Amino acid sequence: MSFYTVKYSLHPAISGKGEYLIPREVFLEKPRRDYEIKEIEDMKPDLHRKRFSQISLSSSCKSIILGSILGDGSLKIYPKYKNARFWIRHSLIQKEYMDWKVRQLDEISNPSLVQLQDPNGYSGNKKLLYQSKACEELSRIHELLYSNNHLKIKRSWLNHLTPLSLAIWWLDDGSIIGNGKRGVLCTDPFSQYEHKLLKRYLEVAWGITTRIGILNRVYKGKQNQIYRLYLNNESLKSFLKLIMRYAPVKSMIYKYCLLYKDPKLQERWISEMIAIFPEWEVKIREIIKVRKHRLKYFRK
Repeated sequence: MSFYTVKYSLHPAISGKGEYLIPREVFLEKPRRDYEIKEIEDMKPDLHRKRFSQISLSSSCKSIILGSILGDGSLKIYPKYKNARFWIRHSLIQKEYMDWKVRQLDEISNPSLVQLQDPNGYSGNKKLLYQSKACEELSRIHELLYSNNHLKIKRSWLNHLTPLSLAIWWLDDGSIIGNGKRGVLCTDPFSQYEHKLLKRYLEVAWGITTRIGILNRVYKGKQNQIYRLYLNNESLKSFLKLIMRYAPVKSMIYKYCLLYKDPKLQERWISEMIAIFPEWEVKIREIIKVRKHRLKYFRK
């Protein structure tokens, strides 16, 4: 069967804005309106989804793997090995977060679990390394996400991300900036084109608007241009409301603590967090108080 990709469609066969795959016969049986159309090769639109759903790992395990792939994790097929392994590296101060994440990955874990590594050239902190067992299920995910053992950002696999995946991505590589009201996803390894795919995906799939920022960095004497995804206050609030409940790790709740000068706005956000983490109210208020004390913006 042939399919069309329809962008920003007003076609009566579908509703809403976005990018859709619809069968040729459905498309042609209804009158055309003003839209952009691109014919693609014959394929079943759910082929990728079907292949992913047939991987015999739990949905939470797959969600954590996908979120970590965008953050501090990776799938690798080592030389002389047939199947892929999943690994995660976090700093020692994120041990509680690492332990929580590893507990969710029991079905792919080795008995040895987490190892302690010495500092590398990028950080002076000791690192915790988790490495899974090598298994066919991970190889199947690797096949969908990687090309020549290198991660490729593609909409086909981004469509499998869940709120849990997004939460993992944020806790791995997200930060609150701009006096506590804006956010950034440190997506440094990805190209400008891949950032455009990520930006478009977040907007279409989740209604989260981001901006691509460009930074110049000097590494080993060479100047490099890197890209990151920035969220304004409204987008960040929407994003955090979407993901907070899926990663309940007490030591990481500082990544959800937005700051406001207006006491009413601050209390409103604290209430949003307490509704999800009622047992951590004291910790939430303490984090916000300490962070405000450190910023000149709140001491004026």
